Amino acid sequence: MQLTDRDREILIALTHKVRLLSLEQIARTWWTDSPSGIATARKRLAVLADPASRSYVMQRLKLNAHPELALDGPIFLWQPGEPAPHFGALSYRLKKRWNEAPKPTTVYIATEKAARYFGGFGGKLRRPLQATHDLHVAQIYLRFLKTDPVRAGLWVSEDRFAPQRRREKLPDAVIRDEAGNIALVIEFGGAYDAKHVERVHLDCVTRSLPYELW
Repeated sequence: MQLTDRDREILIALTHKVRLLSLEQIARTWWTDSPSGIATARKRLAVLADPASRSYVMQRLKLNAHPELALDGPIFLWQPGEPAPHFGALSYRLKKRWNEAPKPTTVYIATEKAARYFGGFGGKLRRPLQATHDLHVAQIYLRFLKTDPVRAGLWVSEDRFAPQRRREKLPDAVIRDEAGNIALVIEFGGAYDAKHVERVHLDCVTRSLPYELW
């Protein structure tokens, strides 16, 4: 399997950090955020996502998803000991940002072959209707990758964290410290109603964990 260093970085993200990445996310992170960057990324990804190729490590999908929001930072941050937020007000802020309809979006996931090669997750996308949510979780990870690579390296995805919380609420991701303890919970708020926001908060209160709601 002839993979470049850039290919490996993308595949590590897809097998260990996030469930999927859009063409635009890949282009702006590993190439450039320009028409030529997108075209170059598309050409390389076509090779990696060719079922007839020995390098079939990605699968290309077309899913309905809302256009990406610009997530410049969390909407709310909480630390143990601080007062609870106003859940209705937070929910309103989460909901009002959605003003565009879903549209067909090209995304890439890791194949089972990639999962075996990199020791992570891959294969069939279990929740294609959750594409909007997963794309925004991916955007948060990519932001960390750009601005705080150390934090990105300590990012643990929901799928990797799931065995530790069977039948319990799962955050979208957690950041572990160097000792392996959870240092921060990451949650993309989507269009959560007030009750959903409250559940996120109470779970972190119970566990004495700080969180960021994006």
